[in-house]
Amino acid sequence: MDPFLVDAHLDLAYNALDLGRDLTLPLEALRQRDPHPDTPVVTLPSLREARVGIAFATLFVESRAGGLAAWEEALHAQLSLYEAWEGMGLVRLLREREDLLAHLERFPQDGTPGLVLLLEGAHPLPEPEALAPLRKRGLRLLSLTWATKNAYAGGNAEPGPLTAKGLALLKAMEDLGVALDLSHLADEALFPALEAYGGPVCATHANARALTPTPRHLSDEALKALAQRGGVLGLVPFSAFLDAGWKRGMERLPLAAFLRHKAHAEAILGPRGVGLGTDWDGGFGLEALPQGLDRHRDLWALGDEGFLGGNWLSWLLSWF
Repeated sequence: MDPFLVDAHLDLAYNALDLGRDLTLPLEALRQRDPHPDTPVVTLPSLREARVGIAFATLFVESRAGGLAAWEEALHAQLSLYEAWEGMGLVRLLREREDLLAHLERFPQDGTPGLVLLLEGAHPLPEPEALAPLRKRGLRLLSLTWATKNAYAGGNAEPGPLTAKGLALLKAMEDLGVALDLSHLADEALFPALEAYGGPVCATHANARALTPTPRHLSDEALKALAQRGGVLGLVPFSAFLDAGWKRGMERLPLAAFLRHKAHAEAILGPRGVGLGTDWDGGFGLEALPQGLDRHRDLWALGDEGFLGGNWLSWLLSWF
């Protein structure tokens, strides 16, 4: 089978519904008509063009706006959009192992991207029991928090511990076969979560704190713990995540800034423990990407088959 890209973090439904972007358009067409100041980087045709075989597609609801009722409504609207795209033949939702295996057979012929659904932040869940209906509709990964502290755990922007409710959610995740994404967790919640949860773990979109020293990224200790659990780290090609001194409006960083994070992560996790989690269009656009990376097809220039997709695929096949 020819290699394909795996991107472990894309906010597709959020971009379509909250930012009003028609992701069914070719990327050039969306760039011409998009009113937002950040130039779009992702559409469904651009993923197909780049041979993105699998993407972890988020259910992402802004935790600083609205409340539980609004969060639940937005979450289900995003899930319904993914299901509608599947009905149109634009994507293929990978809900169970048999879906993944069938997709691997079909993708070389039809090039349809497969989506693995990820809930980014547990704040829309009123109780751990609310996870089961989402699992029935295809949810396979969950991060306990998005930056802010919630009823389950503290985040990188608002530190806090893993709570009793968080422990209950981890138990539900393990029982239902939902993987744990360590991205955005505060350190004081991350290590207890790893101890409490016995299922598959990863970090879909984080870089090395040793090189970008902010709480948003994973410490070397966290990377070592992830390696011990056989997890994969998805690196983010976003200039602010590559150099803490980079600010909006500055020139795009050289690609070498991204490759430094790749080398650092691989030194700890090994070459099979690191992949891509671009988070492209996750609050930034083309202007914030490293030089030479303007769209997904440009990622092939990195030239490492395992890093570009094989490592994430092996991780999925180990538990999905």
